[in-house]
Formats: sequence, structure tokens, C-alpha cells
Amino acid sequence: MEHNGEMIVMGKSVTLTDLEREREYCTLRFEDGQSFKLDYVELRLGCPCAKCGPRQENQQRLIEFREEVMRLRLDKPKAELVGRYGLRFGWLSGCSSGIYSFELLREISEKSGSIIN
Repeated sequence: MEHNGEMIVMGKSVTLTDLEREREYCTLRFEDGQSFKLDYVELRLGCPCAKCGPRQENQQRLIEFREEVMRLRLDKPKAELVGRYGLRFGWLSGCSSGIYSFELLREISEKSGSIIN
């Protein structure tokens, strides 16, 4: 659900306030004060595009997708703001069409990232 350009999740808005890109990982900071360190491999595996989404449907396909991504050179991707709700990452070797909503970035961060105090 969207309200004033922000995603609403169970009554809470999910807004990304800062993205710092390092060589092998990024730091995501959200409006509620939570910050996460997230490896680019995990971010790439969460790509929501039509090509990558089906590769995440079951455990076997996800294992194969992870192996393929691990073979790729995942340098720091370009990041582009999409409206007021998400980011698009430009991977040098692979997909660049998925739009990561702030809600999705938070889900990936909580599942696969490390909380930064």
C-alpha cells in the first residue's frame, strides 16, 4: 500500500534515507534508524525483475541462481532512484531491470544483511 509516496507495511512506512556503496557491499539506512550492511551477492539474488524472479521460486532453482551469481564479477553497481519508492541497480555483468522497492530492500536487509549499531 502506498501513502504520500511512501510504502506502508503493517502500519509502518518504509523509507530508505541513505545508501553507501562500497566495493563488495552497501550500507542501507532507513528512516526508523535501522542500518544494515548487505553484500552485493545477496542484493543481486533478490532481484525482482521478470527474468530473475522465477529463479527464486524454489530451493533448487535458488541454489543454481546463487552459483551463477557467485561466478559473476559483482563490482559496485550503479544505483538510480526510481520515484520516491525504490532503487534500480545497474549490474555490470547481469540484470539491470529490477526495481527494488524500499520495502523489498528492507526485507532483503533483514533476511540477509547484518545490522549496524
